[in-house]
Amino acid sequence: MKQWMTEKLGRQLMAVFYSVFAWSVLTSVASYLYIDNSAGQTKEQVLAQLQQTQWFWFLNLLIFLLCLLFIVRPLIGRLTMQLHELNIKSQRLAEGKSISLEHDIPVENEVGRLTASFYQMARSISSQHTELSRKNQLMEQNQDALKSKQTELEQALEVTRSNELHLQDRNELIETLASKESLFDYSSVISTIVRLTKTEFGALLLIKNNEISSVVPKEMTAEQQESLKTESLLLKRVMISKEMANSSKKVANDELIGFPYYIYEAVIPIIDPAKEELIACLYLARFDQAFKEKELIELESFSKQIAISLMRMSLYEQMEYERKETAQLLNSVREAILYIKHDEKTILGNQALFDIFESLQIEEENDSMTFLEVRPETMFEQVDQKEAFEAYFEEVLSGKIPEGMFSLSIDQGQYFIQVYAEEIMLSQEAKGTILVFRDVTAETEVDRMKSELVSTVSHELRTPLSSIYGFTELMLKRKLDPERNKRYLQTIHDESKRLTDLVSDFLNVQRMESGKQSYDKEVFDLVDTVKEQTRFYQVATEQHRLQLDIDESHEFLVNADKNSMKQLIGNLVSNAIKYSPDGGDVVISLTHHHNQIELSIRDFGLGIPSSAMPHLFSKFYRVDNSDSRKIGGTGLGLSICKEIVRAHDGNIDVESILGEGTVFKVLLPSVSDTLIEMD
Repeated sequence: MKQWMTEKLGRQLMAVFYSVFAWSVLTSVASYLYIDNSAGQTKEQVLAQLQQTQWFWFLNLLIFLLCLLFIVRPLIGRLTMQLHELNIKSQRLAEGKSISLEHDIPVENEVGRLTASFYQMARSISSQHTELSRKNQLMEQNQDALKSKQTELEQALEVTRSNELHLQDRNELIETLASKESLFDYSSVISTIVRLTKTEFGALLLIKNNEISSVVPKEMTAEQQESLKTESLLLKRVMISKEMANSSKKVANDELIGFPYYIYEAVIPIIDPAKEELIACLYLARFDQAFKEKELIELESFSKQIAISLMRMSLYEQMEYERKETAQLLNSVREAILYIKHDEKTILGNQALFDIFESLQIEEENDSMTFLEVRPETMFEQVDQKEAFEAYFEEVLSGKIPEGMFSLSIDQGQYFIQVYAEEIMLSQEAKGTILVFRDVTAETEVDRMKSELVSTVSHELRTPLSSIYGFTELMLKRKLDPERNKRYLQTIHDESKRLTDLVSDFLNVQRMESGKQSYDKEVFDLVDTVKEQTRFYQVATEQHRLQLDIDESHEFLVNADKNSMKQLIGNLVSNAIKYSPDGGDVVISLTHHHNQIELSIRDFGLGIPSSAMPHLFSKFYRVDNSDSRKIGGTGLGLSICKEIVRAHDGNIDVESILGEGTVFKVLLPSVSDTLIEMD
């Protein structure tokens, strides 16, 4: 029975219910038939049948209850117990609690199979939980190890960051010390140190001969600087001991803050490692905390960097002084110097070179104490012998030293230069080449003047002397009639006067240039002198017509030497006549300008080439062309005119067009305009 009850529980329960139901139906039908057959029976018989029917129903009910009690109830109770047990264990399993995996439910039963499946699942979950617990424990161990390594890495990272910041600070200070600005201004250095050390203020005190020569402050007033120099015992102690020191002091009375506070100070000596001398002190101060040992060590390291920078600055100042001294020495030399550095491929020149070659541009920031960079291509443009000088220069650039002098001229003969080259040797090694440009313009001019003088004297003296000699010889050897004798004497007289004038011109130029020429100045009207000279030279020429352009309603008063004015006007009119060989008009005009009188003499003759204009007033200079070469003269007339005008505070100028004529303009101070202006 038990076996039957435990197997196929669903079908068994249904069979019991169906049996009880069938039994109830059969008994109900039998009771109905039994009652239906009681027709015609007595009341007692009917009551007896009813009573029997009641017992029959009672028996059916009893049987149904017994089935429920002994068959259905155990089945349902066992099923409920198993399901309850599964429910409890599933809840414990869901809560992660341990359960017993042993059971006595046969597997043939559906509930048993369900229980077996549940326990199999539980065993799998338990196995997985065990594995997960093991892995979790392993992961926890690994996590602990990772946390430990993470802590170590964080500590290492913190150290790395600290070292990185330290290196950044050190690099920033090194960059500041290495910058070009630190050679001239140490304010950036002390500013950087104050910021890196997180101090409120500080100063760099430069020391020379154990005395504070200068102070480079940061956030310090003039009063604080003076107090530091004269009253700081900490600074004096460091200067004596040459060892780093720090201290703190209490400030009781401060008008700005109003309450007492502490200042923490540190002074670090900066020593020249080569001489073991104190060259500076670094002073730093702050309010919040004292200087730590690590910070002091770092500051001591900074002091070594500052010492190197100060030595660099001292070396730079010494080199700069020597460079300026050398440049000043070379610039003071009259000869132009060109220095070619072969290793650096640079070309430098002194001030005299730039004075000669005006095409070389001097930058505004350069001063006279430096050597200036030169562009040789610009120089070549001014040299008259361009190709020859370029070849000479290329030879020097190749490292060869040409022998002898190279002569050249600049700006169409305005300057005459002699160039020679010398090699610069240092430690038995060629470092460069110096080209020296000697300005021989004055010597060349003297040589030219000597040649002109010899040529002029030989020509101008030989002609009158030949005439005098020839006519005197005729008069001595021949008997001449009185008329011819008189004519010969007149010729001798004229040639003697020509010689006298020539000698006078020489003497006048010499006296004027030496400043020994005296002038007897007086106030007179220049019109009379102009008219007198015009009449004189008009008589001497028949080909020319001298015209006056003068407003005689005005006075042309000058304060001048009358004889010098005659000589000035005479020379200019004589030149106008000589250099108009075909004749023509010569216009002489006088006009008033503000406080000046302009004397203008215009001719319409040969004209003057533009190349001759700069040399026109030089001694013995004569225009060299085919037309003017036939015209005589000493070349002293215009030079004398220039000296006369200069002695009278005037100015002489010339304008000319070749083949069309020339005009000379003389400006002299006007006495009449000055008097009118004073009135």
